[in-house]
Amino acid sequence: MGRFNVAPDVVAVAGDRLVTIVRINQDGGVIVRDLANGQVHTASAAELSAPPLVVDSSAICLSAIYDVTDLQWERARQREEAIAGIADTSDVAEQVTRAAAKLGVSRRTIFRWLALYRETPQTSSLLDRPSGPRNGSHRIDPRLEILITEVINDVYLTKVRAKKEEVVRMVGLRCATEGVKPPSRKATLARLKKLDIRQVAKARLQPGEASTLYDFVPGSYQINRALDVVQIDHTPVDVIVVDEAHRLPIGRPWLTLAIDVATRVVVGFYLSMEAPSSTSVALCLTHAILPKEPWLKQIGLNCTWPVWGIPRALHADNGADFTSAALRRGCDEHGICLILRPVATPRYGGHIERLIGTMMGRVHLLPGTTGSNPQDKGDYPSESESRLTMAELERWLTLEICEQYHRRNHKGIHQSPIAAWDHAMRGVDGLERCLPDYPEQFTISFLPFQHRKLRRDGLHLFSIRYWDNVLPTIVNMGEVMMVRYDPRNLAKVYVLGPDQRYFPIPYSDLSLPPITLWEQRAALANLRSQGDNAPAQAAIFQAVTEQRALIASASSKTKAARRQLQRTKNSELATMDRKRSEGSPVDYSKPVMPSDVEIWED
Repeated sequence: MGRFNVAPDVVAVAGDRLVTIVRINQDGGVIVRDLANGQVHTASAAELSAPPLVVDSSAICLSAIYDVTDLQWERARQREEAIAGIADTSDVAEQVTRAAAKLGVSRRTIFRWLALYRETPQTSSLLDRPSGPRNGSHRIDPRLEILITEVINDVYLTKVRAKKEEVVRMVGLRCATEGVKPPSRKATLARLKKLDIRQVAKARLQPGEASTLYDFVPGSYQINRALDVVQIDHTPVDVIVVDEAHRLPIGRPWLTLAIDVATRVVVGFYLSMEAPSSTSVALCLTHAILPKEPWLKQIGLNCTWPVWGIPRALHADNGADFTSAALRRGCDEHGICLILRPVATPRYGGHIERLIGTMMGRVHLLPGTTGSNPQDKGDYPSESESRLTMAELERWLTLEICEQYHRRNHKGIHQSPIAAWDHAMRGVDGLERCLPDYPEQFTISFLPFQHRKLRRDGLHLFSIRYWDNVLPTIVNMGEVMMVRYDPRNLAKVYVLGPDQRYFPIPYSDLSLPPITLWEQRAALANLRSQGDNAPAQAAIFQAVTEQRALIASASSKTKAARRQLQRTKNSELATMDRKRSEGSPVDYSKPVMPSDVEIWED
């Protein structure tokens, strides 16, 4: 997976037709020419996707690109940084020579990497091929690699500021103690040389010293081009919502917001009853990057929100949801630079912090508001005055963004955000925007993942068995694969195939109902407390069903039960291919009945 430019003369797929892009209108529509009949028409950006790939059967299966270590992935990123600009210059030979010297490889290797990167311009194309060592070559034992890393962390990356030669000496002593042959001095020093300068500064220097090496100079954060930097953050919404069944209070939801720093437009948001997680970030990014017309139609609004495109950088704080491997590798794969602001320095995220303050100021006018603090709330009875459901709050936020915030004059840019966005898109110098190659799979590439082996009876994850006939065609028996999952709905998991697309793998037993990861964990904990330390799949689903029945009976009595019931209802709609499944919902509570068939005999 990667990206394709939405620009004139680029070939794309619009609906089921192969087209070439003529131009992009200011309203976000795209003028295209059908390559089969030559007709020119207007298409929505939501219809666009990259042309289908021609998969080389001799190519290495890319289902294991996420099986690499962080060190190997960082090495691929360094290669990408060194060769990415070579294609933009006429003096290729000189650029290749400099890149070879920087990476410590031959010019022939640089040319080989350059050819791979031009064919597939993404980080994973520069990973070391898992073809095994060549004849006559040598490789450090994995145990020895772990030993060197441990010594570096324990001796070098500390405030004591040990010398590099001390690291070499300690590696030799540790090897002697464990009875293994020590690596060469050059091998140990090479691993020290590859350490990130900022990581070393933070670990070895005092905060005041380190900040002079890697921190930005304090001051205004100026970005001049739209989509150069998008800031993202979470906040609890200062209003209490009610459940859909009883219209009784269930608490405050969480809001994930994303803003374009240059134009101040809101590029996307995500509203949920779940606490912030990497899934919240993935869904907010999906909403921000993809065209919003289908979603606006789905929630029944007719407002205009012509903001879409892959940002060049994502700016966030150091929360666990923004530092997860799923987000970091997803950003790398789609060419998004992830910028993490220094710890405990909210001023570096001033634009998103101000947007959150602005939106919460408007929320304080809604029934059921909690105010920004107990003093603001006073004696106002927030729970008894709450009126809005989650769906109604989502529509209100959309209207507030599109019809109010986007159209008001912004002091920071001296015009309205939507006017700044239109100006950035207008004219011959208008912004060149990109969309994911396969929009329907974009969110999946940011979901959390685990590694599993394919067994004879299928794929096992969270004590649940998954199976689809496609599995043996994309993964060999016993091979370790990366499995992505949506915590809100475990009815399907996603496995990366050789064509770089994710294949949905459902339960092996299709009669089982969708459950959330939190329900699975609660059921597992309950069964273990009863002495069942290895509960079977059937026992887990039976426990979830019983817990749901208990919550449903208590939903009219307690807020916690109503909140959990609403979370379960929201999770039932949480699926990555929802558009294809909405037309024929399945009631999993009913028994499976055979269909009438007509039998033909020879």
